[in-house]
Amino acid sequence: MKTFILRIHLFFVLILFSVPTLLMGQQQDFSAYLFAYFKGEGLAQGEQIYFAISRDGLNWTDLNDGKPVLTSSLGEKGVRDPFIMRSADGNKFFVIATDLKIYGNNDWTAAQTTGSQSVMIWESSDLVNWSEQRMCQVAPHGAGCTWAPEAFYNEENEEYILFWSSKIPGNQPVSNNDNTHRVYYCTTKDFRSFSETKVWIELRNSSNQAISVIDATAIKVGDTYYRFKKNEATQAHKQGLPTSGKYIIMEKSSSLLGEWSEIRSDMSQIAYVEGPTCFKFNGEDKWCLFLDDFGGKGYYPLVTTDLNSGQFSQLGSDQYSLPSVMRHGSVVSITEQEYTNLLAKYAPSKVSSARINPATPQQNLEGWGVSLCWWANMCGKWSDDKIDKLVHLLVDKDKLNYNIFRYNIGGGDHPSHYNGHMCNGKGKRAEMEGFLPSEGAAYNWSADEGQRKILLKIKELRPDAIFEAFSNSPPYWMTYSGCSSGNSTANKDNLKPEYYSQFCDYLIEVCKHYKEVYGIEFKTLDPFNEPNTNYWGANGGQEGCHFDPASQVNLLRVLYPKLKASGLNTVISACDETSVTTAIGELQLYKSEGDIVPMLGQFNVHTYSGSVMDKANLKDLVQELKLPLWMSETGAGGTGIAGNLAMAQRMFDDLNYLIPQAWIDWQFVEEGNDQWCLVKGNFSAQTYEIIKNFYIRMQVSRFIKQGYTFLMTGRNDLLAALSPEQDEVVLVMLNTTTDEKLFFVDLSLFSGLNNANVSLYVTNRDKNCSEETDFFIENGQLSYKMGGEEIATFVVPVEGSKGIEPFMDEMPYLIVPRSCPYPMSLSGSSLSLSSFCAMDTMQRWFFDKLEGGNYAIYTFRDGKKMAITDNGSYWPEMLELTGDINQQFAILPLGENCFKISSVSNDKLFDLEGVNTSIGTNVGLWEADETGANAHREWRILSFPFSPYNLNEEPVELPEIQVDSTICFISASGKINILKTGREEFSYQIYKMDGSGVAQGVEKSQWIEIPLPKGIYVITYQVDGNMASRTVVVK
Repeated sequence: MKTFILRIHLFFVLILFSVPTLLMGQQQDFSAYLFAYFKGEGLAQGEQIYFAISRDGLNWTDLNDGKPVLTSSLGEKGVRDPFIMRSADGNKFFVIATDLKIYGNNDWTAAQTTGSQSVMIWESSDLVNWSEQRMCQVAPHGAGCTWAPEAFYNEENEEYILFWSSKIPGNQPVSNNDNTHRVYYCTTKDFRSFSETKVWIELRNSSNQAISVIDATAIKVGDTYYRFKKNEATQAHKQGLPTSGKYIIMEKSSSLLGEWSEIRSDMSQIAYVEGPTCFKFNGEDKWCLFLDDFGGKGYYPLVTTDLNSGQFSQLGSDQYSLPSVMRHGSVVSITEQEYTNLLAKYAPSKVSSARINPATPQQNLEGWGVSLCWWANMCGKWSDDKIDKLVHLLVDKDKLNYNIFRYNIGGGDHPSHYNGHMCNGKGKRAEMEGFLPSEGAAYNWSADEGQRKILLKIKELRPDAIFEAFSNSPPYWMTYSGCSSGNSTANKDNLKPEYYSQFCDYLIEVCKHYKEVYGIEFKTLDPFNEPNTNYWGANGGQEGCHFDPASQVNLLRVLYPKLKASGLNTVISACDETSVTTAIGELQLYKSEGDIVPMLGQFNVHTYSGSVMDKANLKDLVQELKLPLWMSETGAGGTGIAGNLAMAQRMFDDLNYLIPQAWIDWQFVEEGNDQWCLVKGNFSAQTYEIIKNFYIRMQVSRFIKQGYTFLMTGRNDLLAALSPEQDEVVLVMLNTTTDEKLFFVDLSLFSGLNNANVSLYVTNRDKNCSEETDFFIENGQLSYKMGGEEIATFVVPVEGSKGIEPFMDEMPYLIVPRSCPYPMSLSGSSLSLSSFCAMDTMQRWFFDKLEGGNYAIYTFRDGKKMAITDNGSYWPEMLELTGDINQQFAILPLGENCFKISSVSNDKLFDLEGVNTSIGTNVGLWEADETGANAHREWRILSFPFSPYNLNEEPVELPEIQVDSTICFISASGKINILKTGREEFSYQIYKMDGSGVAQGVEKSQWIEIPLPKGIYVITYQVDGNMASRTVVVK
């Protein structure tokens, strides 16, 4: 009999992010280190568990922004001395810590005599998802404390030895009640049940008197165990050592529970230290011993190439670096995938992951552009050859590839003002010539020669160019102030109402002239520029004119019928506000007026100010009104490449959250700086130089071409676009930090991925759109390590694919706010925003379609479907899926893969508490606001990166028996059988099609039976040291 399965592409991309590490006994490819530690009793949160990571074991970086990763809610609600270890089978990690809190009481006597008799334990299979905290009593009866617990796997009897320090006060009627610290131990196989407690270490002085010993730790090298312990007494345990005590003693043994002999070590001469932790450097025969100087120096490393010698070298302070506060902890070596997932979860600025899904199209790109105001006014007076070269840089498809240009219809100032206040402000470049020098005069069509010359050169070199006309000010003689830079009161209108009609005629006549004489028909005409501001005052630095919102409405009512009757195809665009927030208010007014929105052919906004939330809100409103949207002007100051990349970040935010059809720069050429322009020029000398900003912008505009469709990434550091022919995907990655950044992009939804022809272009401090080859792409996954302060572009040949639509059955999704890149995650019992991590199964959401078209939304926890449940309060609950009315949600599409998710029981929407978008923001349920104020209640539904998927609609036959080298997989009823020809260890992990793990193990037998429910599974396993996978079916 044969069964069927939809084809799985690649050797299971999920492996990179979610396969647990294999057996410790097998060779591990460790590439980094994880340090678990606490910060001390001097901080309110200092007695919790913190993580730091390192590539070399000496230079450490805090994770989670220096905040705790694990916090104690049991016992004393404080934990110290965390010990982290990998389990013997390599499939999980344990963290074991002291139950103790000194902050707020500073009572060390009570801590030792009436303290906790328990240790705190957490466990995890991936270092990202941690179990509920367990409080386990292990100390002997009468013990006053249970300090610095650690564990070691004893291969002799295949169980763990858990050991710690305890002191038994003299008032306890038990043995060892001499108020002296000893190291005790018990054994366990699962860190849940424990054997009887026994003494492991008792330290005696030269008089054979028991003295206190704490902080034991052990490491195995070959067949020898090495142990470090602290003399906690205030005396030496033998002659020749510090009489103050408080030093570390080193020992060795051939058996964990056998006899130990002391190693003479120079390290023992160092007093006032504690908390030793020892680990092997990855790939080297060298070991590191960290000691905690509790006198104020804190942790510092010593190194040796021979533990048996007991000789260590202390490193200089310039050879290592630690977080500012780091107390007693421990180090574990980790693999590259574990390192990456820790970064993704706890240091999201260092890792970016996304799936590019052709089923999530956003805007179709109309083009990239720039205003001609004011650089063209000056450069148009240069020699013809210089103009030609300059415009080629602007429009050529292998350069900036700009195709949209905004022509400024100058108003013209009073003749007596020429070479006056504007020259003293923005410079001569801002002094625009008008075409009507006075009321009743004839049009002077020879005016504005410089800007016109550039305009015509653009038309010549770029026949497909799109042009928009806009006005900064009406002619001076139409204004209250008699000055084209604004009213004498800057926040008041300057155009006299009686000149509304003549001003509209003026704009239309200029548009008609350019069409009739030069064959240039402006696509759009905007009568305003940043109208509702206080920027425009008489005798100012440039032309400008304030329009109150009501005045804008009145002017549009005059302009619209005149433009309609002009014979032009030009339509109105408005309102070019400088602030996105102001633009929202004005568009809401246009909407409320009823007749204004139908007059508009396009809405324009500048993004000099406005948050990502503002941009998402404006897009929501524009989308509802079905208006095309341009980001029609922006720019920013700054310093060097950092300023240039900050501007690139604004561009990315605009394209990902405002989602305009066109994105337009303010200045192409500017004098005196390298920020507000792409080419730095000297107008009088007629010279220019290409600057870094040019190449940074070109990384986007050269490769994402006109007509390409942006695809939703859910990220603010990644752009993706698909060509009209669906044969090319362009990815642009951005790193504004000075640190390296890892990018993992899942391209597996595209068929026909042509790896050999993938191209990479990079701009950073040293490179200018330089073609590079230092990346890795295989089986549909692109991996790239970005340098600090870099922008990188990939051009990837593909074949089209339908991709994954939202809400497919049994398919995992991310639920990401419209206004930020952080997915919703189940944290404990609440919903909150978290950095994306492919291993975090609490970010995987499933949509179960119910009768009536509603959905239950659930995730898996402990093998159960836990559904989001509306209990009537702001905070939803997570209860086992039943399909009851309070677990049903209606999903309203808003366009471009954005949705509102509302509770069927009360119509309340998923809501970001406090309109916040930071990691940790809680998600609740609340009523909707008016359009333009709801972005914090709108969501993107994204296919979960690296999860299995179906590329083909047609099923592909899968045989019952599959053979791979020496292993045979046999599909059966209710189980999978595995037949091996040898008796070597066979480690495996089994995943459902949603990527969740269902079984794992290590077997030596030749016949293995694995019971499983009916379904399709992926088995990942190791053969001859290599990872492989196989898709199987259980009948």
